[in-house]
Amino acid sequence: MLAVERNSIRDDKFELRILGTKPDFFCEEIACFDCGEDDLNEFFHEDAFAHKEHLLAETYCFQPIEVTEEGLFFPVALISFLNDSIVITKEERKGGKRDFWRHLKKNVPHSKRHYPSFPAVKIGRLGVKRQYQDQQFGTALLNMTKEFFLTKNRTGCRFITVDAYNEERVTGFYRKNGFQFLSDQDKEKETRIMFYDLKRHSLHS
Repeated sequence: MLAVERNSIRDDKFELRILGTKPDFFCEEIACFDCGEDDLNEFFHEDAFAHKEHLLAETYCFQPIEVTEEGLFFPVALISFLNDSIVITKEERKGGKRDFWRHLKKNVPHSKRHYPSFPAVKIGRLGVKRQYQDQQFGTALLNMTKEFFLTKNRTGCRFITVDAYNEERVTGFYRKNGFQFLSDQDKEKETRIMFYDLKRHSLHS
């Protein structure tokens, strides 16, 4: 049974809920959180609260539902979200974003596909605790994220975006979860912009 509130979502296996107060961000469980990536750890340990305080991003905790039911806080993953949009110019429709344009032509009504930008939510940071990696927790988190932004959505939000590390293990993870590359112009960069169409998830839910 899926239950969605303004700042949380839960089912019979997991809960995703917002870190709401300063003590949430500076508790022992966050201080000890280690996903194996120094820059991600640094963000969650030191920068996440400042991003919340200055209205730049919100960070959420992902944990098994039985932990929640016991009144405990034990994040197996952390994720931050911020607003985004996908901009596409007339030139990009035939250039670097031509695959995205093909996606729009196939999935967006003609009268809407010519908009210069499309609303999205960006995954700013995503980290799964070391001991829970390669156990489908990341996939479960992405699935719950998709449900979260589809259910009781408060503004238009068609896509999820992410600047993924340009490493096969990372981009491969997102591809396995339905994400596509936005452009072919960032192939040699440290990160690649990827997107997921929430309409696709709604049709298969």
